[in-house]
Amino acid sequence: MEFVPPARIPANTVAVRLSHSRDVHALSGKTARALVDGSILMKTGFFRARYGAAVALVALISSFSVGAQDGAEAVALPEVVVTANRSQQLLVDAIPSTTVIGRDAIERSQAIDLPSLLASEASFQFTQNGGRGSASNVFLRGASGMQVLVLVDGVPMNRQDTSGTVGIEHMMLDQIDHVEIVRGNVSAIYGSGAIGGVIQIFTRAPSGRQTSYVQLEGGSFGSGKVSAGFSGSQDDTKYTLGVGRNNIAGITSMSQAQNSSPNPDLNGYRNTNFLFGISQDISAGNRVGLRVQGSEGNLSYDASPTEPNSVGAGVSNQQSWRLYLQNEITDDWRSELTYSENRDYARSEATASQYYTGTYNYTTQAKIAQWNNTLSIGDVLFNAGVENQNQSVNTSELIYSGTDYVADSLSLLSYQRVVTSGFIGAAGAWGKHSFQANARLDSSSGAGANDTHYLGYGFQLSQSWKFLASTSTAFNLPPLGYLYDPNLGNASLQPETARSNEWGAQWSHAQHLVRMTNFNTRTRNLFDYVYDSDTNTGAMYNVDNALNTGTEIMYSGKVLDSSLHGSYTRQYPINETTGVLLARRAQVMGSMGISVPRGPWTIGADWRYAGERTDSNGQLREYSLLDLKVRYALSKELTATARIDNVFDTEYQTAYGYNQARTGAYIGLLWAQK
Repeated sequence: MEFVPPARIPANTVAVRLSHSRDVHALSGKTARALVDGSILMKTGFFRARYGAAVALVALISSFSVGAQDGAEAVALPEVVVTANRSQQLLVDAIPSTTVIGRDAIERSQAIDLPSLLASEASFQFTQNGGRGSASNVFLRGASGMQVLVLVDGVPMNRQDTSGTVGIEHMMLDQIDHVEIVRGNVSAIYGSGAIGGVIQIFTRAPSGRQTSYVQLEGGSFGSGKVSAGFSGSQDDTKYTLGVGRNNIAGITSMSQAQNSSPNPDLNGYRNTNFLFGISQDISAGNRVGLRVQGSEGNLSYDASPTEPNSVGAGVSNQQSWRLYLQNEITDDWRSELTYSENRDYARSEATASQYYTGTYNYTTQAKIAQWNNTLSIGDVLFNAGVENQNQSVNTSELIYSGTDYVADSLSLLSYQRVVTSGFIGAAGAWGKHSFQANARLDSSSGAGANDTHYLGYGFQLSQSWKFLASTSTAFNLPPLGYLYDPNLGNASLQPETARSNEWGAQWSHAQHLVRMTNFNTRTRNLFDYVYDSDTNTGAMYNVDNALNTGTEIMYSGKVLDSSLHGSYTRQYPINETTGVLLARRAQVMGSMGISVPRGPWTIGADWRYAGERTDSNGQLREYSLLDLKVRYALSKELTATARIDNVFDTEYQTAYGYNQARTGAYIGLLWAQK
């Protein structure tokens, strides 16, 4: 359903919906009334403003620029987000730094997996031990993956093994509708693991419209992709189903120059993913539904940098499901009761020589019950709820040695804990003033209680300019593997704690949004692995304090019909105890992108840069990458796609000793009935 208030739109305007604006019936009462009033509609104008560094990309394909359609003015419905405060609000009203990547933007990007999609986002870094599907980590404003909470349809996906991260390298984009990124400390809203921010993934939702799609793609490095899905409705029942398969022969993961004698073979990857969703309208404003999604990734890797015959094989199986009951109790009170589970299973087997092989298995699981409420009273929107998480991990490690492969050691681990939480928040605006306040209490078995808060303030300096500031606290529970693993666990580990302060300004006009943020986050009791060379053993300890200060600038907008985005981040992430820069974090990052339609053609380009970084084994050089892409509409439903990644064949690394893909070319077809 497209919502356009006809009484407030001039006859010569064309209504367009931004990437994932919600249907009006899904909005909160305040937002819906604002849309009906028409006061937040934005008109596209013609500008000759300077766009800084983005001009380079504009000039690159400026010949494809076109004017407004037949003299009509485009009117865009503003984007709506939910992750910034657990309640629906306009993107321009969010006090935390927030970005939305809608389905249209995902398709224009032609990205395969989640890391590729997020690579150009402000303050985001992704490191990987080789090509697609290999072991990875993310950094958001210098916070590592264990300090960045990843949600899929509201279900937290962070692992409880000795990595503590999320395997986003296995998250393909086939089943994703849109992604919301909230930067900065929002632990008071979401609990443990949100020191650096939150990445929330929304899968394709059951829809009342009959839609279907099929996508094919193939190209360099022996890659191939196929995905298909459909959605529809029958009476008051809505449903969706999707499946996808991705294969790649891969690259040689380990650098031959930086490792003494690794296996030179190709390290391939195969991924299968699925989505199922169904919902039933019980009555007006009352709905029950189920969402199930998952993926399985199979990869090969080099098990040793010194054994040319070493091989490794692994499988990662991620699944989550969510059962929900939504009730509109009154016009201003909405309630949602959910029960969800996520399960992450991984198995790896490595053979470094004829005398050594080892296998490692883990299953991490979380069972979550939550009751969330939003209540509108006057000009203030309240949010409150309770949550119970039962977290568990089961692992085993088996090492063989000798020509007869006799078991040398066996380690078993099975632990669980319960985290009970209560949270409350309020957001509102009076005249030129807006605010957001959140408080949360988390009680964990074995770690006691932790309370956190978030206080944010905005002041409308003019119609376009807004001043923003916030202060917040956070905590991060150690993964169960950090506590109890027989080889490196430390049951005395204390949670990490953090305090963040931010201030900045936002400029919004028509379809342009610019946001500048200065941030400062100090983390105490940082988790770190300490190795004792005398005993040849190591374990996790609370040893370090870390500080990251920086400035972040983001831009998104449209000029005529061209979509543009850009970002610049300068930060200084340092270990305050040792005075050493934190590994693999770039001090300077930047990106620019443009997508220009012209008739049946859409031409795009994306450029990103990362400065020098330190790593445990050596220095990582700066790099910049340029990707080009094109789409051609063969018909209303059929589109041909093509792209070239790493156009200038740049040699670069995100982790010392591991290669990244060089220039690659890909072509595909997308058939979509909407």
